[in-house]
Amino acid sequence: MMTSPTQFPANVPMFDSLTAAMNEAQFVQVDDAVFTADYLHAPDEFTRPDDVLVEGSRDDQELLLLQRDFDGAKLIGDGEIYLRDGTLIRFLRPSAVH
Repeated sequence: MMTSPTQFPANVPMFDSLTAAMNEAQFVQVDDAVFTADYLHAPDEFTRPDDVLVEGSRDDQELLLLQRDFDGAKLIGDGEIYLRDGTLIRFLRPSAVH
């Protein structure tokens, strides 16, 4: 069964879904690239648009995602998050990385 992207449910704050997705993640997948999660900040009701939620690194690349990057994001039930521009974000635990 294929699940289509849906916006975060109106009755569940987006930060609850992000917090659950980030839980114990050690890697962040951005489209086809996997970054080590150097810093993850689970958002809450006090998080501001310019607050850093994700910092990651990969070889000589750095990843920085702010709260505003997740505004308007769509979540698929299996933990895939699509940003407004279509970028795929997944928070991965070590057992999920081969």
